[in-house]
Amino acid sequence: MSRNSTTIDRRTALKLTGGVAASGLAGLAGCAGGSGGSGDSGGSTDGSGSTDSSGGSGETSTDSGGSEELPSIVHGATNGGTTGILTSVMADQGFDEEHGFSLQAEGFASPPKVQQQLVFNEDIPTGYMGSIVATRMHSKGENPQLIGPYMLYHAYIVTRSDTDIEGPADLAGQQISFASEAADAWLKFVVMLDEAHGVSRDQYEFVQAAPPAALSLLEKGELDAILTYEPLMTKALLQYDFETVFSPREAWREAEDLPLTTVDLAWTKAWYDANPDAGVSLAEAFIDTQQYLNENIDTVVEEYSDSIGLENQEQIDLAKERLVDIYPDEWDIEAFQESERLMVQKARDLGLIEAEPTDDIFNEVL
Repeated sequence: MSRNSTTIDRRTALKLTGGVAASGLAGLAGCAGGSGGSGDSGGSTDGSGSTDSSGGSGETSTDSGGSEELPSIVHGATNGGTTGILTSVMADQGFDEEHGFSLQAEGFASPPKVQQQLVFNEDIPTGYMGSIVATRMHSKGENPQLIGPYMLYHAYIVTRSDTDIEGPADLAGQQISFASEAADAWLKFVVMLDEAHGVSRDQYEFVQAAPPAALSLLEKGELDAILTYEPLMTKALLQYDFETVFSPREAWREAEDLPLTTVDLAWTKAWYDANPDAGVSLAEAFIDTQQYLNENIDTVVEEYSDSIGLENQEQIDLAKERLVDIYPDEWDIEAFQESERLMVQKARDLGLIEAEPTDDIFNEVL
């Protein structure tokens, strides 16, 4: 590749999307579900994931009986978990068909793998991505677009109840674990710990570990604190003597009065330019799905408990309380973009990323 080339290579893409090591790729299994999905269920790069040459919504076709088939939209998704529920519920409740398309969800084992598809797999042109990763991608010549909030931030800093860590300020000098220090979830935590409590990144040690394994390491005293997602958070609170000492989302709300997302609905600019009507339909279907989740979270947790990774009724009951506010109940696009833009700027000011914030990562289809 020439020095001036803007084409991103696979190794760089893996780094930028938080997937450098195997443990980093598997490390978001908490968000992806209890068993996490053992592997990729259909996300090959051989063209099998697309319905037409644009990888997205194709022309309406008919079968041998003459009935119309809805155009399909290929969407990178997670196998189960709090993220995977979105595509499962959309299809099961028929929100995709209501908006004139059939969602073709291609499942992957972890969120970083989903984000990578938007970088180097043209057959999976829609999915989700975080704002910091999207900004990095754009600076490397890629064109991901963020449309609206996919999930609100739902990771927490957890430690053992018998430690001397009583609050966020006590994290200075400690070892803190997460799956990847290149991921949006980690970087947003870093920003908010510095912003809200003055603990800078050089004051604590990052330890890379898959969150399921990190829970055990924390319980054994081999880690001081971990950043972990739902539903692992729910399960950990019931299984171990742990306590939450910091919520980046709450700190962001107190500091800026803005929503904080983990990842956002995303697609490639090339796909949208070829399928603008399909893009609008996809966004509207996600809004309907998120509203349904908010209005029926108890039922959804019961019906999808296996997919989420919940193993018994006690976990299910607690999950009903804890998952109640992780799906947005409305799309306030102005607040969404302001929040993402500000978070990226703060990450850059702290030297966490080199890329400049840009509005080119956004697409206001609604």
